[in-house]
Amino acid sequence: MIRKKAKTQKESGKSQQTRALLFDTAISLFQKKGYDETTMRTIAKKAGLAVGASYYHFKTKEEIVLEFYRRTQEEANIQNMEFSKTEFDLKTRVKNIVRFKLGQFQGYEKFLHVLARSGGDPKHPLSPFSEETRQIREDAISIFRDAIRDSKDSISADLKEDLPFLFWLFQLGMIYVWLFDESPHKKKTDLLLEKGLDLIFQLLKLSSLPLFRSVRKSVLSMIDLFKK
Repeated sequence: MIRKKAKTQKESGKSQQTRALLFDTAISLFQKKGYDETTMRTIAKKAGLAVGASYYHFKTKEEIVLEFYRRTQEEANIQNMEFSKTEFDLKTRVKNIVRFKLGQFQGYEKFLHVLARSGGDPKHPLSPFSEETRQIREDAISIFRDAIRDSKDSISADLKEDLPFLFWLFQLGMIYVWLFDESPHKKKTDLLLEKGLDLIFQLLKLSSLPLFRSVRKSVLSMIDLFKK
């Protein structure tokens, strides 16, 4: 039996550098030329690498976009943890999560339109609802679960289960609005974010009243059907 030679630290470091170079080159080309116009061959050539070498790190353009999503989500998790150390108001926490995500996407609007195109088809690998994005989706939902966990707001037990998913859907909607917002300084997005959160938290307060308990159960039942 032939044993595989273990990679040295130097080889591993060089591989990581090559991967980072391909990633940075691809994201830059996606933004300048457009996602559809950029090919894996173009990315490899711009990075000064052989096409075969690029396929070792990323087999498709979709894998590069998924890496972008993963990286931004990791940054968002860290930022939310730090923010939540001193802020315990749930509405403020949720607003911070959404605004930070939009800030991360600033400057990448041109190639992120692929998200808007693929979003409605759960079979597309880049759809937020696809199997390929499952872990990224779960991580994105978990950040809202963390925001709820030790907030000062009182949330009923049944709502705590599905509220993170609803917040994530709201964030997704805000990303779509932001991508196509042509108002000066994205003022339309800011206004919808504020008013949207006001409405959500007003509904949360109403849902806690005994009179609305049956309505809340019906809504939660519909959410379960949607998630299946």
